[in-house]
Amino acid sequence: MIKKIFSSELGKGAIILFASINFFNFLNLVFHFSMARMLGPEGYGTLAVLMALIYIFGVPAEAIQNLVSRYTSRFNLSKDYGKIKFFIKKSICKGFGIAKVIFVIMCLASFFIAKFLEINLWLILTTNLLIFFILLSPIARGVLQGRKKFSLLGSSMIIEAGLKLFFAISFVLFGLKVFGAIGGILLGLLAGLIFSLYFNKDILSKKENDSNLKGIYKTSIPYFITLLVVILMFSLDIILAKRFFPSEIAGQYAVLSMLGKIIFLGTIAISKTMFPLTSEKKDRNEDSSNIFKKSFAIVFSLCFVAVILYLIFPKLIVDILYGSQYLGIAPYLVYSGITMSFLSLGNLVLIYGLSVNRLKKPFYLFAFLGVEIILLSLFHSNLLEYVISFMVSSIIMFIGALFFVKK
Repeated sequence: MIKKIFSSELGKGAIILFASINFFNFLNLVFHFSMARMLGPEGYGTLAVLMALIYIFGVPAEAIQNLVSRYTSRFNLSKDYGKIKFFIKKSICKGFGIAKVIFVIMCLASFFIAKFLEINLWLILTTNLLIFFILLSPIARGVLQGRKKFSLLGSSMIIEAGLKLFFAISFVLFGLKVFGAIGGILLGLLAGLIFSLYFNKDILSKKENDSNLKGIYKTSIPYFITLLVVILMFSLDIILAKRFFPSEIAGQYAVLSMLGKIIFLGTIAISKTMFPLTSEKKDRNEDSSNIFKKSFAIVFSLCFVAVILYLIFPKLIVDILYGSQYLGIAPYLVYSGITMSFLSLGNLVLIYGLSVNRLKKPFYLFAFLGVEIILLSLFHSNLLEYVISFMVSSIIMFIGALFFVKK
């Protein structure tokens, strides 16, 4: 069965994208490991909250990338390269406009956020600058994804992560602390955007062909809602932990949460590979369920192995990756792994539903977010209670995702 899976188009794309995205994620994890050791629990706790805000900024970005990938796949199928160029230009203009609006709103909201989470106001305002790069990079990457240029897509991400790590460590060593980490992220994102556009130079050199894009942005609503719910569920636990726990404990939970999120980040390459393939099947009126089943089998297998490792070697994993100062979270590591496994599978199911236009009434997905907020708000007397509440909410989300994408 393994041979059959990886001999398919999904498998070939998955091997390339899985390797490159997971190297990208590895560099991001090295970034987190380095910052946790260099900044300590309190400083890393602050950085983790800012990173959670960055993930939320990325909600429109993920929606844009999936939407661009969806329509690029359609244009690529008919070899309408001029339309792809037109689509890139229109999307960049649209993305920059959205970025300006979100930037202004977030700057105004930063005063409340700084007080609510007890974080330096200038740190949050500096973080807001990331919005422009976060919203523009997915346009170029969505085109690469839709054209199934998985090696170039992965390369742009690796360049971004590598430079982010280099600059962040350099700036923190220079004494800039959390500001240095955010500065490294800024420069890494800028490099990723530049290289993503460069890798699309063959499309950008084509003669532009106007295309009727009416209705495209309206169709982005399900993408936006779905990814908003997933990313908020992925991020809110760290933000609320900063509110509910002392800074030291919040920093320890940030490490626990990040270790669990290794599973989510490590399997997301499969859904990114699956999306353009199942979209193309849909456009050809062909059955895409086999690709989805293979994707589900791969993600489930990877999650299962990770959870077993977290169960058997929790202290070793925590000590090697983050250091002995975080060993107190080791008993809870398996629960964090289970949580992110169900969130990974739920995300895969929802992405498949989007790719084949089967996700019905996406607004109902907010109910799962409500469940998470309620559970975490009610049960946070200690870390074990908090992480189990998060686990229960992710299981409910996975079951609900299956229900929402059924025929």
